[in-house]
Amino acid sequence: MHLKILPLDSKAAEYYSSHKTFHAGDSGLDLFVVKEQTIQPGETAFIKLGIKAAAFDGKDGTGLSWLLMARSSISKTPLRLSNSIGLIDQGYRGEIIAAVDNIKNEAYTVKEGDRLVQAVGFDGKGITMELVEKLDETTRGEGGFGSTDQKPSKTVEKQNLESLKRPSGGIPNDPPIKRSKVVGEVASAARESVGA
Repeated sequence: MHLKILPLDSKAAEYYSSHKTFHAGDSGLDLFVVKEQTIQPGETAFIKLGIKAAAFDGKDGTGLSWLLMARSSISKTPLRLSNSIGLIDQGYRGEIIAAVDNIKNEAYTVKEGDRLVQAVGFDGKGITMELVEKLDETTRGEGGFGSTDQKPSKTVEKQNLESLKRPSGGIPNDPPIKRSKVVGEVASAARESVGA
């Protein structure tokens, strides 16, 4: 996997241009905390990592989705990734953010330069990286953390409408997505099984 990284400020650019813990063939690329942040006991916090990124197949340039995983050293802290593993969709172009839970009874401060999470490809093969000044635009754009069911921006709506005007009707042979609402006895049983 080849990861193009767009630093959002000079501090992030400094960390990634002199990445001292990245070695050829590594399956994970450590990502840096760029701003100190204190996380209270029991709090879920969103740690902005100061970069945007896009992943591509190193051989053919196809866009790839990738994973945001905890580094093993996070076990030395009271923090855990809220969603266990973060999925960064191929088209996401917003800032990379780690959602963490403080599972202890005291506040914990993450410091600038800490490395809590890492970027990992689905295949676990080595990662290459480069710093860039711009990323390609996608219809997904910057929507993250629960944005799937939210109304898209006017720009995204326009891009989607334009893709439907193509002779192929957008993506060929792609079946429409149908969402169903669970009701009745099945819904009641599901609520009881999760204690809702």
